[in-house]
Formats: sequence, structure tokens, C-alpha cells
Amino acid sequence: MRKKINRINEITKLIVKKHLREAIEYDPSHRERMDQSIEQSLGQDTHPFGGSPSLPGTGTSQKYSEKLASKRFKDIVNMVKRYHGVENIDMGMMREMMLIMQQVGAIEQSKKAQLEQLAIDIVSEEFDIPEDMLRPNLVPPGSELNLDDDNEEEGEEGEEEEEFKPKSAERMKELDSEVAKRNSLNAMMQGAAKKGHYIFHQVADELDKIDPRLMGLYGKLMSLADYQYWLVPESAMGSAIGGTEKIKWEKPKKPEDEEEEETGIKEEEEPIIEAKAWIFPLLVHELIKGVMELAAMDWGKKHMAPDEQKHVIGRADTISGEIWGMRLGPGMWEKFLECINDEDYKIKHWLFQQLSQLPADKFHSFMKEILSSTHECEKVIDHLRELHQEDENDSLEDIVTGDENTFDAGLDDLLDDVGIAPSPQEDTPEDTATPEDVDYSEMSKSEIQKLIDDALDAGDIDMMDKLYKYL
Repeated sequence: MRKKINRINEITKLIVKKHLREAIEYDPSHRERMDQSIEQSLGQDTHPFGGSPSLPGTGTSQKYSEKLASKRFKDIVNMVKRYHGVENIDMGMMREMMLIMQQVGAIEQSKKAQLEQLAIDIVSEEFDIPEDMLRPNLVPPGSELNLDDDNEEEGEEGEEEEEFKPKSAERMKELDSEVAKRNSLNAMMQGAAKKGHYIFHQVADELDKIDPRLMGLYGKLMSLADYQYWLVPESAMGSAIGGTEKIKWEKPKKPEDEEEEETGIKEEEEPIIEAKAWIFPLLVHELIKGVMELAAMDWGKKHMAPDEQKHVIGRADTISGEIWGMRLGPGMWEKFLECINDEDYKIKHWLFQQLSQLPADKFHSFMKEILSSTHECEKVIDHLRELHQEDENDSLEDIVTGDENTFDAGLDDLLDDVGIAPSPQEDTPEDTATPEDVDYSEMSKSEIQKLIDDALDAGDIDMMDKLYKYL
């Protein structure tokens, strides 16, 4: 009897753990909590990254997205308290955001040219790109942010479009995976751009010379802006933005003293990243976002038709996706950077560009390796660098696949080359029957009880619920 009671207690604990688990790891020294609806979305995978094949497992009941969210929320809470010099965050501080922005705007407009050049200097150095590719425009808070030319046709958002029809059910499944890939790419772009919110620390001396008040005001404003993403539920998030960017293609300008020559050769256009923002940190953010979008511009051309790309973009590039990219993207980008030496720009840009061009299944396989273990990932990236240097014309897909028939087999070989055991396969062995293949009604009660005990030991509450019907 006691044994039976103990088993019941074990079952009860597992059920409680399943439904009431602490998904988010909060710092016990902080009373601040993210909005409950955000926490629920993370726990129930009802956000754009829910069940993403790009995200690895954690070995615990906590999802990887919850792990990312936990760290990001702790970091932001710490930043708000540090910049504002407080022990607790209250709503009154959130109401001060607009006042701080207006104060910043008043200071910046008299230093507009200096700050725009500083934004160019930062992004050019950080991403190793020519200065003349960057065209920033710092405007007063509340100003119009449109970057479209007057003669340029704007896309009609509300326009009725022809219904997309996939070639087959199998192809639709592949496109679902492409949507998940696009979500991950967008998140990494947002994560990289978010770095621009605090990159002003790298030019502290220059900013102090422009105005010594700016550093403190930037810290207060940007930390509160980031905190707001975790405090306000998605349904209540406003549409107000503080910046925008656009990639334009222009023919290079010739020196004034150079005569025009008709060569008959069509001159290639070059990309220009235009950015407009209300304050300096957001201006840097938008420039970085443009750089990342340029790196990933060929994300789907190699393996998707134009109508398929349009379909994927329509499903992935949403307001919800952008908001969640702001929340989880910084953590994903941080993991990516931890795999690469800070000074190694070439491999960083090449790797992100090449990752973006992989078909979804291969992209997800590689992303899991990047996000799983930073120590082991460093070995993989170092080895990739060596292979890339042997022939810089080879794509990431070519390098990884090598002599193997499949990308995954090549990835296993790559891991083996640096002494990392490939991750165990999660597929069910061919000789093992799946639960759907078993007719439990034909089993005896003792056999059913044995399966229930096994499910209990494995912590599989769903299987236990299913089996109890047959007792």
C-alpha cells in the first residue's frame, strides 16, 4: 500500500511540474517580472520561434527560447537599474522615456553632422565596409521617417494578392521550414542591430567631447526601451518606431574632372544603405540592420522560385516576428559572435551570408551547432576558417558536404574532425514500434501497468494519460 501511495505522489509531482514549472529563471535579487502573457507564449510555444528547428534542446524541461529570454530579461533589468541608479523599476520611469528622448533630440540637432559621421565611423569599422555605402540622417524626434522616393512606387499593403498554390504538399512542408529559417535570420539581424543601442560605449570619448550629457541619457533611454518589450504584451505594443532603413542601388559617382565615356558596357549599380532615425543610438541600429539585410539578400534565390520567396516573406516578416526578434534575437546573435573571434570580420560576414543562402534543413542543422555550445562551436568555426581559406570560392554548403552525399553527413564529419561527437539522432529506430503501431487494448493489465511505470520513469505524462484508459 505504501509503495502505491509513493507512486501516486511521484505521479502528482510530475503532473504539477508539467503544468506549473518555472519556465523563466528570474534573478532572486530582483522583484521585476516580464508580462505574464509573454511568459505564457514562451511556455506554450505560441510565438514565432515556437518549436523552431533552429533552436537546440536544453536537456531539461526548459525550452531554449525560455533560456534565451531568461538571460536577456536579467541583462536588461540590470542595465535599467545601473543606468538609472535605482534598486527597483517602477512605471513612473517608463513615463519619462519621451521626456528623455526630447532632451536628447534637443542636444543632438545642434551636433547633427558630427553624430552622423560618428555613426558612419562606428558601423564602417565594426562591419568592415566602405564609408560611402552608409548614408545616415539624424532627424528630430517625431519627424517623418519615410525613405521612399517621390517617384518610387510603394507596395500596397492592403492590396489583394493572388492566392499562393504550392507545387505539392511535400513542397509546402519544405516552405514551412523556410519560414522558420527566415524567422531565425530576421532575429539574428535584429540581434545584431540591437547591439547598436549600446555601441555608443565604444565612442565614449568622442561623445563626451560633443556633449558630456549624452552618454548617460542614451543609457537611460535605450535600457528603458528594451525593458518595455518585456513589460508590454504584444497586443498592446504600439506601432511607433524611432528609425527606418532602406537599401538602394545606385551607379557609382564619377569624379567631376573625369569625362563621360561611352564604352557600351552596362555600369553595375552599387548598394547604398540609407537610414533615418530620431536619435543617435537608433541611427546606428538602423545602419547595422541595413548591413545585415544586405549580407542576407540572397537568402532564398538559390532554392526557391520568386512566388515561393514572396510567400515565405509574407508569413515571416510580420509585426509579431519583429517584436519577438527584438526579444530573442540579441541572445541568438550573441551566441553566434561567441563562436567567432572579434577581429575576424571576414569569417563573420562570410559565415552569416553563407548561412542565409542554405536551404532550410541545412540551415537549421548548422544553427543548432552554433547555438548549442560556444566552446565547441569555436573549434568548428576555426576549422571552417581554415577550409574557407583553402578555396575562398567554395560555398559553406560545398565545404561542409565535402566528399559526403548529404550536408548532415558532412556536418558530422566536420564535427568529428575537431573532436566533437555528433549529436545523437532523435529518430525512432526502424526496428522499434512507435506508440501509434501498438494496440494497447490487446494487452493485459499487468503489461499496461509496466508501460505506465516506464512512462513515469521517463517523465512522459502524456503517455501515462493515454495508457490509464486501458486499465
